[in-house]
Amino acid sequence: MNMKLLVAHDGSEQSDKALDKAAGLALLSKGSIVVLSVVPDLCMMELSDNDCKQMYKIMTEESEKKLDATKDDLSKKGIEIETVVKFGNAAETIIKTCNDRNIDMIVIGSHGRHGAKKFLLGSVSSKVVDHSPCDVLVVK
Repeated sequence: MNMKLLVAHDGSEQSDKALDKAAGLALLSKGSIVVLSVVPDLCMMELSDNDCKQMYKIMTEESEKKLDATKDDLSKKGIEIETVVKFGNAAETIIKTCNDRNIDMIVIGSHGRHGAKKFLLGSVSSKVVDHSPCDVLVVK
C-alpha cells in the first residue's frame, strides 16, 4: 500500500504518541513518514529583528536536534523517514505540507505542547481536521 504519512511533532508527549502510531502504520503499510516540526512566529513588537532571528535560530536548531534523534531511531526499525522544520503558523504549515507532498494521512496529537487538557481538540489539531485535504488520525 505504501502509505505516505505526515506527523506533526511539537516535542509534546501527545506528538510522541502520534509518532509512535504513525511508525506502526508505516511498518504495516510499508509506507514512509514525514515528521514536521513548525517553529511558531513568537516575535513581539518589543523584540528587535536581531533578537527575533536569534530566537528563531535557537528554536530551529532545537527542533532539528530532536528530529534527528527520532529519524535515527525509526530508520533503525526500517521505516523510511524524512524530517522537516518550517517556520510559521502550525495548522497552515501542516496543511500546506500535506498538499505539497501528496500525503495520504496526517497523524497528529489531540493536544500539543501549548494545549491544556480540555474537552475539545486543541486548536491546531482541530484546524487541521477541519481543513485537511486528506484523512487525519488524531491520537489521544
